[in-house]
Amino acid sequence: MNTRSHSGLAAALAAVVIWGLVPVGTRYFVLQVDPLTFNVIRYLFSGVGALPLFCVGAPWRWPARDRWRLVLCAVLAVPGYSVPVAFAARSLSAGRLGLLVATGPIFIIVFSAWLQRRRIQPRIVIGGLLALVGVGLTSLSARASQIGDWSATLLVLVGAMSWAGYTVLVADLTRRHGAFPVTGGVLVVGSILLIGVSLPMIANPQIPPTLSFVAIGALGLASSLLGFLLWNYAASAISAERIGLLLYLLPLIALVAGASILNERYTWTLFVGGALTLVGVAVGERR
Repeated sequence: MNTRSHSGLAAALAAVVIWGLVPVGTRYFVLQVDPLTFNVIRYLFSGVGALPLFCVGAPWRWPARDRWRLVLCAVLAVPGYSVPVAFAARSLSAGRLGLLVATGPIFIIVFSAWLQRRRIQPRIVIGGLLALVGVGLTSLSARASQIGDWSATLLVLVGAMSWAGYTVLVADLTRRHGAFPVTGGVLVVGSILLIGVSLPMIANPQIPPTLSFVAIGALGLASSLLGFLLWNYAASAISAERIGLLLYLLPLIALVAGASILNERYTWTLFVGGALTLVGVAVGERR
């Protein structure tokens, strides 16, 4: 593995750590304000923060094909992921959210094989299966403290599929235009779309206190702007299948954070599932 691959792997891992903490913040805030208001505040900060990258990257000068792909990536990454997950967070705990989001690598492998017509290495398949078993075992530890229904679960799966599609499609853009310009374009376009669609749907706006307002904004900047920069750089350095396996770490981070911050309780199967997940990631990442 060359230096660029190592740095890409490190960037992806940092993004996953940040995103592993997001379900805790999302769960906490959507119980105070409605999910649409939460997302509007979150991406207001993210969109404004990404404006310098957007202006420097000048995506309006890109070839028409790349501009359309940027719009599609923005739809998948921002409203396609954030809206269903925010609504589901009202019914599902942070730990459960992390477990469901961890199904993303399965969709990444399927989408990548379909769109790019590439042969998936056996090691990646074996690592993915091991990690999937780990996710299943880890989920058993969360059921006792979860409150949710099938509709919320399906919403998170829709969000995971959207994110998987974004991860596959954004790789070519980042290789051609760089991680910074693509991140700026995705966040600015995605934030405009999300805010434009959400505002008319908010019947009774619930403006949170100043401290919560700023905290939601900080969450947006960390999870969206910083997380996207790290993830897009990683997507340009290593394959979509390999980077996708790191998403299996999300449930471990979310479950630990949920237990320590939101007092979620888990059983011994958490440790067994977590160990299998890490083994699966290690197997998939190794050449």
